Amino acid sequence: MNSHVQHVAAVLLAAGNASRFGEAKQTLPIEGVPMVRRAAKTALDAGLSPVVVVIGAYADAVEPCLAGLPVQLVENPDWTSGMGSSLGLGVRTAMAMEAMPQALLVLLADQPAIRAADLKRMMEAHATALGHIQAAHFNGHLGPPCLFPRDYFDELASLQGPNGARRLLERHVDRVDAHDLPSAAFDIDTPTDHAAWLAQRGSD
Repeated sequence: MNSHVQHVAAVLLAAGNASRFGEAKQTLPIEGVPMVRRAAKTALDAGLSPVVVVIGAYADAVEPCLAGLPVQLVENPDWTSGMGSSLGLGVRTAMAMEAMPQALLVLLADQPAIRAADLKRMMEAHATALGHIQAAHFNGHLGPPCLFPRDYFDELASLQGPNGARRLLERHVDRVDAHDLPSAAFDIDTPTDHAAWLAQRGSD
């Protein structure tokens, strides 16, 4: 892989209270592994480093799910204000590390179909278009996972409230490269979503 992408970090968002699910969906078993741990392992398997995991609601339940993994946990005390505050905190955490990454891949804990190979393809695309944002394309729109070059870190770090990375995708649409990624379309927001996953892949 091109040396330009050897230092791509990940910010994994796992701080929400899963209001539509009604409990800590981050801990749901996916093929026998808590969903948040599965997402973190996917990021690590793709070669992302560091992997910053932002927790908040259910922190006491989510943190043990990540035991033994080489990830950087950060708890967002303001998680109730929305995804933007968690993303901003995660980016600021990555920026404060001794070796600032050259790019950041923003991931959600509730997209269990995402594979390390998907993330590697985005990193490879970044190597050929260093100034562009790389974003998943599914169901006719752009969304996470998204890879942001360093030029966008300050904007990401300043995010607050409910507005997440989508605002940057809209603001910089002429600098966004879309990646067809059908697996990104499946996220687990409700018990029905989880039941559909189990039905498709067999009971965990």
